Amino acid sequence: MKRIEVKTQHKSYDVLVGRNVLDKIGTDLTKYNSKALLICDRNVYRYHQSKINKIIHSNKKFYFYLFNPSEKNKNLKSVELIYKHLRQSNFSRKDIVVALGGGITGDVSGFAAATYMRGIPFYQIPTTLLSMVDSSVGGKTGVNFLGYKNLIGAFYQPQKVYADLNFLETLPLREIISGAGEIFKYTFLADEENYFMIRNKLSEIILQKKFDENLIIRCIQIKASVVEKDEFETSGIRKILNLGHTFAHAFESAFNFQIKHGEAVIAGIFASLVVSEKLGLITNSYLKKYFSDFEFLPFNKKILKADLKKIINFMKSDKKTSDNKIKLVLASKPGNIFIDVQVDEKIIEKSLKELFQFYKTV
Repeated sequence: MKRIEVKTQHKSYDVLVGRNVLDKIGTDLTKYNSKALLICDRNVYRYHQSKINKIIHSNKKFYFYLFNPSEKNKNLKSVELIYKHLRQSNFSRKDIVVALGGGITGDVSGFAAATYMRGIPFYQIPTTLLSMVDSSVGGKTGVNFLGYKNLIGAFYQPQKVYADLNFLETLPLREIISGAGEIFKYTFLADEENYFMIRNKLSEIILQKKFDENLIIRCIQIKASVVEKDEFETSGIRKILNLGHTFAHAFESAFNFQIKHGEAVIAGIFASLVVSEKLGLITNSYLKKYFSDFEFLPFNKKILKADLKKIINFMKSDKKTSDNKIKLVLASKPGNIFIDVQVDEKIIEKSLKELFQFYKTV
């Protein structure tokens, strides 16, 4: 088991990574004279019922709430239902919320914990590849609103994160691909050595369903180092984690969240690389190299049917956009990231047409 410490301005906490890490949560929480609400992903409970029941039955103060995770349910109504459960069970500010599931479960549970009685302690047990390498670390919580991705939310750091790799063995392929989308961005966030290491191990995940503990640890370490420098995304450093995400959120919104976040991120990063080439940040030969290096990443062909004007309108409404101007995070090479690059929508449209044409022919 590996322990990674995340040190933010307001809180330090541990991320535990390894096999059978789940066994520690029961022991850790019984140290506190507090009630704990375990908000559990319905799909995870179906596959791991005996392990989860063992946690619940280990302490009479453990309460259980089954959540049906979907982008459709990532809304204020779901948060309200959690509030009601907490109130009916007489939870106070000293009591605890534990999220057990993927990114949606963590985001909704975290936002409920951040806002119930102005904040109660919150623990994360990520069960998907995406949530382990990204959403469980860093304190971003939130829900969708009026068709816009994560429009309402809060920064709220967890008390601790338990990333048990055993959960990954029951993931369907589409969830693995979704996690690969977030890992994809990490290839560009450090240096060339990091680029090749992550690329090679990412291909093993997709082609062999081989989950390397060191890869997951490396992604969390990169995320933690960025969050520590810019907890609330105020200095700009944390924005590098949004590589490909302005496109991705627009893809998700345009299809009413019928494509998974990681699938949208894969397409979004490729789209961002095409924009980088159009702006002269990378050469055409490097663009071809990046596409070749990651040709093993599946591209959701549903995205090719997108209405470009609709995509651009959603991009103009993105949280990171100001004055109706599209601003992107772009990469030129591993470790060289540009933030807040204002891009004309004609270049966006041209880049998307080029990307879509490429994937229509492969």
